[in-house]
Amino acid sequence: MQNLIMDIIFPQQACCICRKAGRYSTRCPWCEECENNLQLMRESLPICDKCGKYLEAGTGLCAECRSTPPLFDIARAVGPYDEPYRIAIKVLKFMCRRHLAVRMGHMMAQVIREEPRFWPIDLIVPVPASYAHLKQRGFNQTEELGRQIGKELRLKMNAGVLKRVKETPAQRELSKEEREKNLLCAFVVQDSGKIYRKNILLVDDVYTTGSTSKECTRTLLEAEAARVCVITWATGIGF
Repeated sequence: MQNLIMDIIFPQQACCICRKAGRYSTRCPWCEECENNLQLMRESLPICDKCGKYLEAGTGLCAECRSTPPLFDIARAVGPYDEPYRIAIKVLKFMCRRHLAVRMGHMMAQVIREEPRFWPIDLIVPVPASYAHLKQRGFNQTEELGRQIGKELRLKMNAGVLKRVKETPAQRELSKEEREKNLLCAFVVQDSGKIYRKNILLVDDVYTTGSTSKECTRTLLEAEAARVCVITWATGIGF
């Protein structure tokens, strides 16, 4: 019913990715050609067994996971951080098309269903947005995605358990080392009792260097979560 209301209030007459004219909805926000491209790109390359980054060659672990294994158990994404995946997340974030989270969250939930190592899951925790981004957009895209994943998998989400306490500059133009320094001690767990010995599904929008997911994981584990797994819409390329 909620999706039907959104479709009535916000009718979509163009594909959100390529802008092809047509009739679109929360369950089908892009055209058939873009849907096919999303599926083809998802299956185009092998992925790192640990962090889920796409590998240009070989199988197993990427170089970074071999040298410095992340603290999370597993990370996976729907597809690579390239067009059309990059366009979809930018439309959600920067054009504030919140209805896209319905379809994107559905696809993220499918990835979780298909990977046994995600389970069991006790609680969904979205990566908190900075105050500046919340003020600019009016919503947190990871919370929107997490809410939809929760509906699909019938899991509870707590958007307040992890809080950002350090306003950090935009990550996009920073190096890996600068990103890690930028995010150090940027998050705190507000009530450790809510995650104590629980299996956490951490939701983020993209995994590129992994700095955000890794720092959130460290924070959750230090507050005595049992384990953390990560799901994102898109991920980068590893080696």
